[in-house]
Amino acid sequence: MNENPNFKKETMAFIDAIESFFSTNGVDYHLNFLKNWLNPPRNEFDFSPQKHPAQLLVFYEKLVPLFDYSDLVFNHIEADKAFIEAISADECGVEREMVLLEYCPKLLSSGEVKNPKLTFLDIFLFFQSDTYKLVYKEWLLAALENNLDLDWDQYVAAFYENTKKMLEACWLIHERIITRNSFKSIDRYYHMAIFESTSPLAFEQELFHDPFKVIEFFFSLDNLGGHKTYLKNWYKAALAEEKCLSDVADYFFLYNQFTKLLNAGFLIMAKKLTYQGTPPKSLIAALDQSKNSDTHKSLCEVNTLAAVHIENPYLFVTSFFIPGKIKQLRLGLLEWFYAAFSTKSSIKLLDKEFLFEQYESMLMIMEAFFLIITNPPLAEIEERYYYGE
Repeated sequence: MNENPNFKKETMAFIDAIESFFSTNGVDYHLNFLKNWLNPPRNEFDFSPQKHPAQLLVFYEKLVPLFDYSDLVFNHIEADKAFIEAISADECGVEREMVLLEYCPKLLSSGEVKNPKLTFLDIFLFFQSDTYKLVYKEWLLAALENNLDLDWDQYVAAFYENTKKMLEACWLIHERIITRNSFKSIDRYYHMAIFESTSPLAFEQELFHDPFKVIEFFFSLDNLGGHKTYLKNWYKAALAEEKCLSDVADYFFLYNQFTKLLNAGFLIMAKKLTYQGTPPKSLIAALDQSKNSDTHKSLCEVNTLAAVHIENPYLFVTSFFIPGKIKQLRLGLLEWFYAAFSTKSSIKLLDKEFLFEQYESMLMIMEAFFLIITNPPLAEIEERYYYGE
């Protein structure tokens, strides 16, 4: 790894120790190795580390520095702010990792996944690195003599559980700092990983490279006010148990268009794209009409988005288009779809707050996309600001 001049030398030593530990195998292998070391299988056909002393010694020699350097970095020197910031991830980043990482942490809390520093503060709350090293040295000697008979009381279990959490936290640091997310090599397949089980529509190659064409087409069909009216009618029909929509083809088409909008929004967020095109002529005409007449103001009125997102709709795209929210909304729209075309089913028994949240989300998506394509194209120098970087 190239040395980061913003990190302290103690931090770099810790990073090097992590890189060495994961240089041959991933975290799942190491967790399994640790488990077999401290919980050896009780039959002659097992492959426990005790039967491979060289491997056990190498594992031990690479494990011990992790205790030393992490204790030093997080407890005994002034906080390396650049490093702490680099190993942390926001909600959007964590959602992305949970889809693409080879191994997702199972023992860390959501707060620890976002900020692995919390893991190290926890494991060194009662024990220092010297204590861990002493215990593991005893276990190493016992294992090499094939005489490991751990008394699994609360004291011993704490060391084992803390070590597993430390390895998961080190793995997150490895992916975020050392490999800089090794899964980025499959970025162009990310949309398939997210939507393969929920999207019936495949993007053409042209739309994959320029998802704004989906939004342009959407607003070439109708203005903002018209789409809002269709959405409201769909929502009301889905709520009404005794009523169903008769113009099935129109709403099936609308459902597919919303599906494409969600796909497009995710690609825009993932690639940090900004609109450089020209709005449809029909939309420009509607804008001019609304500016010149109070009667037609509702055609292009934005009244659901928060003020900060009206000012910068790209911030809304960044915060909304993450896998969890998209999947949840996709399932919700599917429920609307079935309910709106049936007199025997309704969504009215579902949680009212959740239903309105879905409805409001669709309004905000349309408004954000409307603002994006009706605003002037961004200069390159402005793009980083619009994505909040």
